[in-house]
Amino acid sequence: MIRRIINNSILVVRKSKRYAQDIGLGKGEWVKVLIDFIISKICYKFTVNDYFVIGNGYTLSRYEKKRFFTRTRGCWLWNNVNDPKYVHLLKNKVNALKYFSDFVSRRWLYAPKSSFSEFMDFVNKTPVFIAKPLQGHEGRGIEKHSTSGVSEEELKTLYNHFVSDDMLLEECLKAHDDIYLGTKSLNTFRIYTMIDGKGDVHVLKAKYRAGTGDAITDTADGCIAYPISIEHGVIEGPGINEVLNSKNYFYHPGSDKLVVGMKIPMWDRVLEVVTEAAKKIPQVRYIGWDLAITNDGVEIIEGNNAPWTGTFEIMGIERLWWPKIKALI
Repeated sequence: MIRRIINNSILVVRKSKRYAQDIGLGKGEWVKVLIDFIISKICYKFTVNDYFVIGNGYTLSRYEKKRFFTRTRGCWLWNNVNDPKYVHLLKNKVNALKYFSDFVSRRWLYAPKSSFSEFMDFVNKTPVFIAKPLQGHEGRGIEKHSTSGVSEEELKTLYNHFVSDDMLLEECLKAHDDIYLGTKSLNTFRIYTMIDGKGDVHVLKAKYRAGTGDAITDTADGCIAYPISIEHGVIEGPGINEVLNSKNYFYHPGSDKLVVGMKIPMWDRVLEVVTEAAKKIPQVRYIGWDLAITNDGVEIIEGNNAPWTGTFEIMGIERLWWPKIKALI
């Protein structure tokens, strides 16, 4: 515990010095940043990431800090409005696929609970598929496979790998033609919903996540997230790399397609799907939904009971979300 406190203190001092230099403060004025961070942490629940990366904390007024949707406030929210007895319906991907089957059309197979013959039937019908660790998150450990021309012996080895590593297999989807950017990943949408005290569903925030390069997921380091206007269903501003915190991507890296201003197809249906899905699990009031839009319709990929809060304050026109979210509790 003492070592952790010391390490965290050293980290904050280093970040204060670097941050002070980045925003043009004079030598030695990093102490002002350090003091401001400590006040922000105690009074307004700022984390290191909230202050130094997401919020540009030293430039925020007291008014803004009081209303900033910090990570600590996000943790408080989902711990208080999401019933732990029901979150397994989201956290366990197999449970989620079954529970929200009305919004899922792709083929899938949970390898540890399937025989080799069932696996063979799946790959014969779905020669290109994604393999996900059942308890994985943020795209970690995801594999993409093509079994065309693969021998039965190699398929047995692959099957044993999926079983031993507790993996879920899902048919690959292709994005709707109007939003396809030529990437190797399936570009998806993250939609945040909140059920208020009266039971009404509110769609709070939305973003479009676009993969880049050879990434097979749209959450990898090089991928870009673009804010969406919920009212109009269009990309309302430049994209951000939420991992590396690089900003102002008007064009998609690699394809050079202008994304800002892009109209999202079937947007009304997207809002219908997340509203219907949220009503299906009212015990978990705050959810981040991941969806795909294909030429055939809107499909839920998964729901997240503890979604990242940074999106609310780092992108889009509307910021300072904490009072608005508190009003729904």
